[in-house]
Amino acid sequence: MLTQPGSLAAQAQVYRCTSADGSIEFRQHPCADRQRSRTVKIEDTRTGWVPPKPAPEPESKSRGAAGRESAASRRRAGRSSDEHKYAQRCWRKRQQIQRINNELRAGYRPARGERLKDRRRQYEAYVDEFCR
Repeated sequence: MLTQPGSLAAQAQVYRCTSADGSIEFRQHPCADRQRSRTVKIEDTRTGWVPPKPAPEPESKSRGAAGRESAASRRRAGRSSDEHKYAQRCWRKRQQIQRINNELRAGYRPARGERLKDRRRQYEAYVDEFCR
């Protein structure tokens, strides 16, 4: 039974029917009297990409709320060129990760694969630390 995610039909009953000769069928309707039937519960587990939670900004314990606001305003003042530079760096790291993933999917020799995986781990660590 093919259904759209979130539709009501996704919660319909499914019956497992075992006939006298031992064959098994799955149906949307209850089995005939001569067959043993059992209701099957199908769990609809959704999988897919979930965006990461943004990393909390480090706060100094000695500063109050006013100190944080002034630090934030100081950061915003010099952000335009620096932000662009960091955004480009993050974009390049993500592109490098994508190229490594493509090469890993295409096939490789064992020694080459280990080097690629190590490099991918380094790029992912950089992205996790600096590109939020």
